[in-house]
Amino acid sequence: MLKRTAFVAWCLVASTGALADARSECANRKTPPDEAITACSQVVQAEPRAAWAYFNRGDAYSDKGDIDRAIADYDRAIALDPKDAYAYGNRGVALIRKHDFKGGIKQLDAAIRLKPSEGSFYRERGFAYITLVNDDEAYFKNVFSDLERAAKLSPNDPAIYAHRALAYNVKGDLDHAIVDYDKAIALDPKYAVAYKDRGDAYRNKGDLDRAIVDTDRAIALDPNLADAYRVRGDSRLSKGELDQAIVDYKKALTINPRDAELLFRLGVARFNSGDFRAASKELLQSIELNDDSYAMLLRYLARSRAGESAEAELEANIGRLKTKEWPYAVAELYLGKRAPAATLDAATKPEQKCEAQFYIGEWRLSKGQASEAQAALKAAVDACPKSLIEYGAAVYELKRLKP
Repeated sequence: MLKRTAFVAWCLVASTGALADARSECANRKTPPDEAITACSQVVQAEPRAAWAYFNRGDAYSDKGDIDRAIADYDRAIALDPKDAYAYGNRGVALIRKHDFKGGIKQLDAAIRLKPSEGSFYRERGFAYITLVNDDEAYFKNVFSDLERAAKLSPNDPAIYAHRALAYNVKGDLDHAIVDYDKAIALDPKYAVAYKDRGDAYRNKGDLDRAIVDTDRAIALDPNLADAYRVRGDSRLSKGELDQAIVDYKKALTINPRDAELLFRLGVARFNSGDFRAASKELLQSIELNDDSYAMLLRYLARSRAGESAEAELEANIGRLKTKEWPYAVAELYLGKRAPAATLDAATKPEQKCEAQFYIGEWRLSKGQASEAQAALKAAVDACPKSLIEYGAAVYELKRLKP
């Protein structure tokens, strides 16, 4: 949420009794969210046109994660005071938290028109643009334009550099990303998320030891930062430290038990360790939360390696997919609808081609073609970035194939 630099002075006008106390608590940023909600509710009941009280109650709801109530209060604040830039800004941030990125951008546009000197508005709009890059890479221009403007207006705001680092990360420019994470951490040495994200950038560069050092620091600062355990687990998985990776994923799942991506990664670690039954169980939980094609493929492989018949389930699973883009062709290979060469032809990007080699290697294993499987898996190891799950899975399969 975006913070005003100063509060409306008249909200603290001298008064008597309980209402004066409620005004004071509602206006005080240090008031705990539940108490702030109670106090602000007393104010709006007594003064239904007190826009500032709706705004502050909206912030308190936002702090509690009750985004719908926060938006309702920002709506009321804006209806009463249509020139409150921060109400538009915070409503925009709330919409972004609901993954309504275009709606959030529209609200931040309004906030910027009312107060073009506020750097946090550009910062949050730039972040929202990052999320839309997959739809249109042209959004990168908007991302960097907004974040450069934000940095000029608020050069000591660490979140600006963290957001810009994320944008560089999305572009694959890891070196520039790390430079910006360095800036964010220099401005705020307790910025746990920046350590976690810098660790992820180091992991993507293949510097796994630095990645683990950064995620260790993030966890020390915020033991409930589930994604830090995920990044550390990924780094340990890439290092071959399977037991430690499993511990990290399980810890992250105690914090976010319904995180499909974490369940998928735990399934990958189990698969690499050769515990195919446990892997298939966790991958099923992941698929139940999110129809992800890669989880479906690995679930099929895990069940097959555990000696189960898995074709019917795979066909039912891919039938729910909304697209037949890669890696749909792999599922067709496993269902006997496509040959290995045609599967490789369906992979158009370098990473897809290396993935194809892994999945073809798995298919050849299932057919008892050990030497051909070994060649395909070796091709995956040679071509895949170490950050891809198929790289690690191919490494462990090759180990299992050795006499």
